[in-house]
Amino acid sequence: MVVPPSLLPMSSQDKGCGCLAIIGVAVVIGLISKCNDKHSSAPTVSQPSTGYVAPAPRYETPARPAIPTVAEPYGQLQSGGVVGASAALKMTNNMSKPAYVKVYDSNRNLRATIYLRAGESYELGVHPDSYLIKYVTGPGSEWRGTTHYFGSSSTFHADKEAVYIGTNQRLSVTFFTRVTRGGYSGSTTKIDEEDF
Repeated sequence: MVVPPSLLPMSSQDKGCGCLAIIGVAVVIGLISKCNDKHSSAPTVSQPSTGYVAPAPRYETPARPAIPTVAEPYGQLQSGGVVGASAALKMTNNMSKPAYVKVYDSNRNLRATIYLRAGESYELGVHPDSYLIKYVTGPGSEWRGTTHYFGSSSTFHADKEAVYIGTNQRLSVTFFTRVTRGGYSGSTTKIDEEDF
């Protein structure tokens, strides 16, 4: 009877060859593992030897996000005014900074808004009525538009009382550090932004 070679008992030389094959496979697996460790994309993390981990830095959040500046408006009248008016309100800005002016009528309705650069004048046509002037001033380079005005550099002012302008009359208002009027000794007071 012929016995197939796979069923024959192994010689000692064949046993050594099998051990070498197992050791060879183990060495190849070890080399592959070391290669993967060297080229792994995962970051290595080292822990301090003391076990202390510093807390994350604390950052203060800004109170209000910064509003970008915008170009000063061209043209002085921003809104309002009356065509064919029988009275006028002339405003002159003699300050070194621009002024954004709001004009209110006797019912406290906003009638016009005017942007006056330093040294500019504007004559606003109005109907006979009492008018109250409020204005904000600040550096022209800090102008942030009709909502945020001159940012944190804004200074707000208002007349203490409204002034009547009759038919065929013109009231002249000159902006200095405070408002002065020809023939009238009115003055302004500083106000909060909410009152503007």
